[in-house]
Amino acid sequence: MTNKNLCSLVIVLLMGFLASPVIGDGPDVSFEKDIKPILENHCINCHGPEEPEGTRLDVREDAMDYIEEGDAENSAFYEHLISDDEEELMPPPDEENPLTPEQIQLVATWINEGAEWPDGIEIVDAQAAEEAPEEDISEEDNSDEGEDTAPAEAEVDNTVWNAIGSLHPAAIHLPIGLLLAAGLFALFSIRGNFVMSDCAYYCLWLGTIGAIIACISGWWFSPMENRGTVTEFQDLFNQDQKIFWHRTSSLVCTGFAFLLCLFAAGARAKDPDDGVLWKLGLMVLACGIAFAGHKGGELTHGKDLYKDLNKLIETVIPMEDWFGPAAKEGEQGDGADAPADESSSEATGETSGENNKSAVVE
Repeated sequence: MTNKNLCSLVIVLLMGFLASPVIGDGPDVSFEKDIKPILENHCINCHGPEEPEGTRLDVREDAMDYIEEGDAENSAFYEHLISDDEEELMPPPDEENPLTPEQIQLVATWINEGAEWPDGIEIVDAQAAEEAPEEDISEEDNSDEGEDTAPAEAEVDNTVWNAIGSLHPAAIHLPIGLLLAAGLFALFSIRGNFVMSDCAYYCLWLGTIGAIIACISGWWFSPMENRGTVTEFQDLFNQDQKIFWHRTSSLVCTGFAFLLCLFAAGARAKDPDDGVLWKLGLMVLACGIAFAGHKGGELTHGKDLYKDLNKLIETVIPMEDWFGPAAKEGEQGDGADAPADESSSEATGETSGENNKSAVVE
């Protein structure tokens, strides 16, 4: 196959990859957008600050006692929502404020997705707020004109930034595809193929521009999805934020890609044969952008995204051949650990029983 035919084949494959529909980016259930309004409108009136001795659903630690993360069917909170017993059903039938089937499904999905409840979100009684005295309303009406316009301006600003952030799911896939293709072209041109070299160079530039746009939109998309917010410089290094590895690797790759664009432009201007250093850097960049994309996929789809692919690979290449028996044992998960836990607990119980007997004898 000639170089020209090979280049044409790779370009066709690249166009098919970029044009194919992207699987995923389906909206997760957001606690702040979906679950918080349900609690405020249907639950907190009876299970809020007014009931300090009862079940509290406005306090995260108390509410999670009734929720099995990842298992809605065995969560007491969800069982009360679908109970056939009128005495157990929540909200009570006499409240005339029932949940819709869609709201119940949102709660079930939220629990099955891990019941994530971000810190710093305040749950307030929406019904009590609606019954607030008219005096409060009149005081707000008598406030200065400047005070009235400030929240409106802030809301407009948030709308603009949220609009920019909402573009991130659509903007992120193009630069990933282009930079991966650039790394592939760089590999093909490492021995001096000028056509492949040109493809690698221009894909690098296009991918870098797309990566910059994706980083800007992603900066505002992260707080929209409650995945982490940067309010001060130290937040960039907070590994407790779910977005940390995706954000860090994306920023590093984007910065490296921009510098590599400048270096490649200089190398091509000085050396008609392009050189190989910037192509080696481009292959490293392709690995980095693949890692950044993988961490972003985990945020949307969970860490079990590739479990079926891993099973398929293991049928061809058993993990024991690469990592030894320990890898296989680690993959068995909780099933292998359960007997050990039971035996250890039994051994602990026997030991404690013997200690108690000896204490009585003494």
